[in-house]
Amino acid sequence: MPLRIMIVEDEMLLALDLEDMLLEAGFTVVGQASDMAQAITLAEQQHGAVDVAIMDINLARGSNGVETAGELRKRWDIPSLFVSGNLDEVTRERARQWSPVGFIGKPYSERELLSSLAGFKGS
Repeated sequence: MPLRIMIVEDEMLLALDLEDMLLEAGFTVVGQASDMAQAITLAEQQHGAVDVAIMDINLARGSNGVETAGELRKRWDIPSLFVSGNLDEVTRERARQWSPVGFIGKPYSERELLSSLAGFKGS
């Protein structure tokens, strides 16, 4: 069964490109969210049936990807793969408490992203 992936990205074009890439690779995309509130709502609609969230750090409306990842992990045990241009060591350290799948800096290659997901089997 393909991984069920949530995209949490506030830049619409990047989110759409990412969704196309994931679908072509055979993954299931359960939806997109641009901020914490939308991500929580999406996870609720899926009854937590999400294997991984691909998470940007800086989200819309001032929300934060690390905090969003924390809520998804606490409520539904959904891990995150952080994909961001803002992955300094302080941010990585804060994110590690939520046992992420990994970290990928932007810009990223399709191969880099897909290989990060390839070995991941979900929680």
